[in-house]
Formats: sequence, C-alpha cells, structure tokens
Amino acid sequence: MHYAICYVSSAYPNLTEYEIKSILNFSRDCNNENNITGILLYSDGNFFQVLEGNMEIVKSLFVNIRNNKNHQNIMVIFEKEVSITQFDTYQSDFITLDSRFQSDIDLYFSQIEKLNPKIQSSVRYILNSFAKGIISI
Repeated sequence: MHYAICYVSSAYPNLTEYEIKSILNFSRDCNNENNITGILLYSDGNFFQVLEGNMEIVKSLFVNIRNNKNHQNIMVIFEKEVSITQFDTYQSDFITLDSRFQSDIDLYFSQIEKLNPKIQSSVRYILNSFAKGIISI
C-alpha cells in the first residue's frame, strides 16, 4: 500500500542558503533513488513537503524529519494511505522572489490537480499561503 504525508515546517533559523540547497538536493536525490515521489519547497524560512510511496519508507522518513533539528513547528496537512501516487518523481526547489519570473513555479501548483479532489483545496490554500508574496494565483 502506498502512503502520503504532506506537511509544512519552519526551518532552523540559522540555516544558510548553501545548507538549504544541500538539503533540497540531498532530499531529491535520495527520495528518487528510493522511489519516493512528491515535492519539497523552501521559501522565506519555511518548508512545504509532500512525500508518497511505500508506507514503511514514508513513515520512516517522516520520523527522521520530526527528529531533524532543521525542521521546527511541523504542521501535518494530511497523512493517509493512497491507492496510487500522484507525483511522477520527487522534486525540490528553493523559491525566492525571483521565482515569480520562472515558469517552473506553475508546475508545483499544477501538481495539486493530480491530488484527490477532497484535499486539493486544502493543499492549494496552504501552498498559496506558503508562496504568498512571491506569486499570486
């Protein structure tokens, strides 16, 4: 059975831009190698993440995230069994003010349409709030 977790968290305040990019790259590479799909975004001191894949692996990853000092104030948006994964790969990105000029930012919002209709509005609201000030949808 596949499993999905979506959450937002605050980043440890002293993380450098280099450390954040390293986290994003490591997460993307490690999760793709382990058939975990989803997305990890960082913007203005916060992380937004969707993890989906094998239930045991996803739950183990989330335990690691909860125990990681780089994540604080974790708020779970949803956590549940899913019949199929909604994302094709695992992607990560550092969203900055300059991102509003990149077409890639639309990709993250288009992914919402692939989610279960029952949770689309909640995830859209959280992601839109997360990126507030950077883009307007």
